[in-house]
Amino acid sequence: MENIKILPNIDTICILIDIENYEENTRDIMEYLLNEKEKTKEIQLTTPNYSNILTINNMDFSILSNGKKGYAILLKNDSFEVDVAQYKSKLQNFAPIQIRISSNMLWSEGIVDSWSLIYNWVVETFGNIISEKVCRLDLCTHISGIDFITNYENNYKGDFKKRQTFYTNSKINCITFGSRKGKNIYCRIYNKSLEILETHKKFWFYEIWKNNNLDIENVWNLEFEIKSEFLRQFNINTVNDVILYINDIWKYCTTKWLIKIDRTNIRVERCNINSEWLEVQNAYSSFLSVGLIKKQKQLEIDAKNLIPNIAGCITSYSARKKETNIDNAFSQLSKDMQVYFDNKNTDFSNAVNKKMAILNESGVVNNE
Repeated sequence: MENIKILPNIDTICILIDIENYEENTRDIMEYLLNEKEKTKEIQLTTPNYSNILTINNMDFSILSNGKKGYAILLKNDSFEVDVAQYKSKLQNFAPIQIRISSNMLWSEGIVDSWSLIYNWVVETFGNIISEKVCRLDLCTHISGIDFITNYENNYKGDFKKRQTFYTNSKINCITFGSRKGKNIYCRIYNKSLEILETHKKFWFYEIWKNNNLDIENVWNLEFEIKSEFLRQFNINTVNDVILYINDIWKYCTTKWLIKIDRTNIRVERCNINSEWLEVQNAYSSFLSVGLIKKQKQLEIDAKNLIPNIAGCITSYSARKKETNIDNAFSQLSKDMQVYFDNKNTDFSNAVNKKMAILNESGVVNNE
């Protein structure tokens, strides 16, 4: 088992938040957000790709022109999403604010620093927090050196009721246990290396894997999506509860809910636990809630991985212009882009700043 490498982290977390005197304390910010939402909706009627970037207490968000059930306002950036209700509902399990922290932020800053930053921003923006409840927790472990797939039909036992398989080119790339629509636990074991190649996103994971000696060409993700019903059952409510009991949650998932076995007996309940799975069960025993790769490094790596697509587009453009000199090609491209931006009533600087505002939590570039 010396070739097995394991890297655990929280990949996503959603938190329901209640605010003291919600409607009174949020009257001004709500009026502002509703006006900006309507502005976005109106502009997008003629400019569908328009993105309205708001700076709220030193953080930049794109405000969507739509809402979703219970929430009139949706604010998003690359690090977290904020869903905001116009009114506080009388429904028992409803909270007027919902936060979803993305994997980008959690792998960059870690859960402790991420939540500290967001918590303080929520208080400054909406008012004192009187209740917080984690309603979804995705615990993942990136693993190389373990075969999860061979004879998988017979090598897993647990409390799950449903099992599915997914394929790429006739090869299994994912197996799932449980139902995503359920209120308890849902598990995916999938080829993370393949996902990155197929989606062309999050190439920065390569550096994390290299630094932790994982085989970057064959990394699988074991991920448990843990729902509110399970968390309430064990009285896990706050983010601090999650941090405190994270190893216990993982142990439950891997020792009770899903177990990989060796078929040493006809009766499943008498089979030995797979020795490699025993190592997986201890993935969070010494979990440190710290960021593994800083945000700027993520952006730099993702930028480099855009180059093949950019090069393909520019060479296609140059071929149509019958221009083989790269400097001349870029000069013509600059002029054509300027015409394009003029037609959109914007310029290159504004377009880049809007992209930066989404990628970064705060701050835009000023070209002075």
